Amino acid sequence: MKDTIITAKRKRTEIISISVCFALAVLINIGCIIYYKTTFYEIFTQMGYTLVITLVLYLVWILLRLLGRLFKKR
Repeated sequence: MKDTIITAKRKRTEIISISVCFALAVLINIGCIIYYKTTFYEIFTQMGYTLVITLVLYLVWILLRLLGRLFKKR
């Protein structure tokens, strides 16, 4: 099998990407809390939903990057 190496730059890029997705998910959560006029305690109680939203945003970001690479090579 061929060994692959993940560079520090790639790791940094992925950490920044997932951090931005998490920040967006938290902002979405806060926006919903304000819109539905619920208590801000739900920021902590709804962390599971926030993590799911983070993963969905990250998967969409990965898909967009893959599509960009596909069309860029042509």
